[in-house]
Amino acid sequence: MENWSELPSEIIHSISLRIDNLFDLIHFRSVCSFWRSSSLLKFRPLTSPRYCPFPIDSSGCGDDCYVSSSRVYLVKSSSDHNGPRYWLFKLRETENGDIVLSNFFERSYCRYVNPPFSLDLLRCQVIELAQEHVACYTWSDGFQNLFQEEGRIGFMSLDADNNEFMVLGNSIFPAPTVYRSTDERWTELQITYPDAILEAIVSYKSKFYAIDVTGRTIVVEPTYLQVTTFQQSRPCDKKTRKRWLLNSGDKVLLVEMWSESHANFSIPDIREEKIWFQVSELDVERRDWNQVEDVDGRVLFLGQYCSFSCLATEIQGFRGNSIIFPDLWGLTNSIEHESIHVYEFSEQGVSSVEDIPEYVELFPFPTDWVISNA
Repeated sequence: MENWSELPSEIIHSISLRIDNLFDLIHFRSVCSFWRSSSLLKFRPLTSPRYCPFPIDSSGCGDDCYVSSSRVYLVKSSSDHNGPRYWLFKLRETENGDIVLSNFFERSYCRYVNPPFSLDLLRCQVIELAQEHVACYTWSDGFQNLFQEEGRIGFMSLDADNNEFMVLGNSIFPAPTVYRSTDERWTELQITYPDAILEAIVSYKSKFYAIDVTGRTIVVEPTYLQVTTFQQSRPCDKKTRKRWLLNSGDKVLLVEMWSESHANFSIPDIREEKIWFQVSELDVERRDWNQVEDVDGRVLFLGQYCSFSCLATEIQGFRGNSIIFPDLWGLTNSIEHESIHVYEFSEQGVSSVEDIPEYVELFPFPTDWVISNA
């Protein structure tokens, strides 16, 4: 068909049903009046809330566990005499269907309501950078007190329509455990080291890759729940304090934070201590991690439950081969600049985003150029 405006309305509507990004749907509906009238009226998640209830008598945990999903976006303004401007934020779909705005490193999911604002998409480009999935559930202390808890999980869709899913974690279980929506139950993995505590999880090429606190890598195949493990050929050093896994382009990276001693790592102001990072790339065929000297000009963002990378060239003024990470001790306000740190491989040191003007506007809640009062 030569004229895209003459596509049948049922095809346009079918396409709109498969768009799982709020801003992509807005752009899709803005092509012309016919596409707007034929497509979905408003964005909705492709699936209902993803419930994965814990078994009864799960150490005080309720059976209300569900997967909370968020999307991380980068807003880029059109250029003015000072060049383009940027803002990083996160939108979370709540259990009841609300959309909650938060800073990428914020864990409290505070709703931003003062003042209401809208984005002028004619002047801004919105890019989705990552998706975050967290297990949310209630826990009782045995004295009729209920607490809202969160747990680290790996998440994977099992079908093209994004209806069936699989979760890997061990938030309340003594061993790594999976939940498959097709089975509607949690299944403990058959693993040689059942007490493994998973420190980071990522999905890659239809498999889960997780790493435990000892540095052991665990690989889970979703169909038959086959589990394999391997250790790095490079011995795990006792200087390793924390690990992250993330997808970076077509690679999987293992990021390790090191310090000379546990005492150094425990001090909140790590800029005064000797902290450094080592990065390794997954070698699937050799079942190993190969240490690399840099990250191909990328910037790595390391969050509590979600980590991702982007090319430094995507954001003017960004410094390639660097890592941005939050206060790991929770002793500062997670939305303040002083709580966000930058490590540069070329400098081999840690600084605050307050010291880098190009990064300052990236993290707080909307600045004037973003907000258009509604």
